Amino acid sequence: MYIGVMISQTVDGAKLRNLRERHGTSVSTLAEAAGCSNWNIYRIESGNGQPSPEVYGRIKTALSITDDDLLIQEEVA
Repeated sequence: MYIGVMISQTVDGAKLRNLRERHGTSVSTLAEAAGCSNWNIYRIESGNGQPSPEVYGRIKTALSITDDDLLIQEEVA
Protein backbone atom coordinates (compact mmCIF):
# COMPACT_ATOMS: atom_id res chain seq x y z
CA MET A 1 0.00 0.00 0.00
CA TYR A 2 1.28 3.46 -0.94
CA ILE A 3 1.34 5.99 1.88
CA GLY A 4 1.86 9.50 0.57
CA VAL A 5 0.52 12.96 0.27
CA MET A 6 -2.17 14.21 -2.05
CA ILE A 7 -0.88 15.41 -5.38
CA SER A 8 -1.20 19.18 -5.42
CA GLN A 9 0.68 19.52 -8.68
CA THR A 10 -0.13 18.19 -12.12
CA VAL A 11 1.46 15.14 -13.71
CA ASP A 12 2.96 16.03 -17.09
CA GLY A 13 1.48 13.41 -19.43
CA ALA A 14 4.12 13.94 -22.11
CA LYS A 15 6.86 13.40 -19.53
CA LEU A 16 5.16 10.23 -18.35
CA ARG A 17 4.92 8.87 -21.90
CA ASN A 18 8.56 9.72 -22.59
CA LEU A 19 9.76 8.14 -19.34
CA ARG A 20 7.64 5.03 -19.89
CA GLU A 21 8.98 4.59 -23.42
CA ARG A 22 12.61 5.21 -22.36
CA HIS A 23 12.10 2.63 -19.61
CA GLY A 24 10.90 0.17 -22.28
CA THR A 25 7.58 -0.34 -20.52
CA SER A 26 4.30 -0.82 -22.37
CA VAL A 27 1.10 0.92 -21.36
CA SER A 28 -0.38 -2.41 -20.26
CA THR A 29 2.66 -3.30 -18.14
CA LEU A 30 2.65 0.09 -16.44
CA ALA A 31 -1.10 -0.08 -15.87
CA GLU A 32 -0.76 -3.49 -14.26
CA ALA A 33 2.09 -2.28 -12.02
CA ALA A 34 0.08 0.83 -11.09
CA GLY A 35 -3.09 -1.13 -10.37
CA CYS A 36 -5.18 0.71 -12.93
CA SER A 37 -6.51 0.28 -16.45
CA ASN A 38 -4.70 0.92 -19.72
CA TRP A 39 -7.30 3.62 -20.35
CA ASN A 40 -6.24 5.39 -17.14
CA ILE A 41 -2.60 5.50 -18.31
CA TYR A 42 -3.67 6.74 -21.77
CA ARG A 43 -5.76 9.51 -20.14
CA ILE A 44 -2.84 10.62 -17.96
CA GLU A 45 -0.39 10.57 -20.86
CA SER A 46 -2.74 12.57 -23.09
CA GLY A 47 -3.30 15.17 -20.38
CA ASN A 48 -6.97 14.25 -19.99
CA GLY A 49 -6.72 12.81 -16.51
CA GLN A 50 -4.66 12.70 -13.33
CA PRO A 51 -3.75 9.65 -11.25
CA SER A 52 -4.99 9.03 -7.74
CA PRO A 53 -2.27 9.33 -5.09
CA GLU A 54 -2.01 5.52 -4.94
CA VAL A 55 -1.63 5.13 -8.71
CA TYR A 56 0.82 8.04 -8.78
CA GLY A 57 3.03 6.33 -6.19
CA ARG A 58 2.92 3.01 -8.06
CA ILE A 59 3.84 4.71 -11.35
CA LYS A 60 6.85 6.32 -9.67
CA THR A 61 7.90 2.98 -8.21
CA ALA A 62 7.39 1.05 -11.46
CA LEU A 63 9.50 3.51 -13.47
CA SER A 64 11.99 4.31 -10.66
CA ILE A 65 11.37 8.04 -11.00
CA THR A 66 10.89 11.04 -8.72
CA ASP A 67 8.32 13.81 -8.43
CA ASP A 68 10.66 16.14 -10.34
CA ASP A 69 10.74 13.66 -13.22
CA LEU A 70 6.96 13.53 -13.51
CA LEU A 71 5.34 16.76 -12.40
CA ILE A 72 4.82 19.98 -14.35
CA GLN A 73 7.31 22.44 -12.98
CA GLU A 74 5.74 25.79 -12.17
CA GLU A 75 7.86 28.78 -13.06
CA VAL A 76 8.64 31.13 -10.22
CA ALA A 77 8.10 34.79 -11.13
